[in-house]
Amino acid sequence: MAKPEDIDAILVLQAQIYRVANPPPNSRKALETQLTNPACQVLVAKINGKIVGTATIYFVEVAIRAKPYALLEGLVTDENERGKGYGTEFFKKIIEIAKNKNCYKMIFTSGMDRQESHKFYESLGFSKWGYEFRLDLD
Repeated sequence: MAKPEDIDAILVLQAQIYRVANPPPNSRKALETQLTNPACQVLVAKINGKIVGTATIYFVEVAIRAKPYALLEGLVTDENERGKGYGTEFFKKIIEIAKNKNCYKMIFTSGMDRQESHKFYESLGFSKWGYEFRLDLD
């Protein structure tokens, strides 16, 4: 679980995945709020005390199933640390957390241009399923 002292490192990593050069001034406050939100968990992966990955899991309750699903957002391994196995171990931990929360599925989106990432997800047992429909509102 991430802590308030991890916020700066998390924002640096999130800039890599969200392709944001200049985060808005309130991004720190938004992340502080997420850290205390019981419907989500902000996670970090650390190697020798350095944060090399982050992800946020939102737990979305589904009445008909009487259990939640895990919506994974902002999963990223530092671009300088990829290919070393950290992302694989981090993802396995994320899956374990979702299972422990009794989630019936885990979903996330990925840009169509991230073919190498898609191969990585498939190597972990994920499959392409459905379409993402999107309407940018800002």
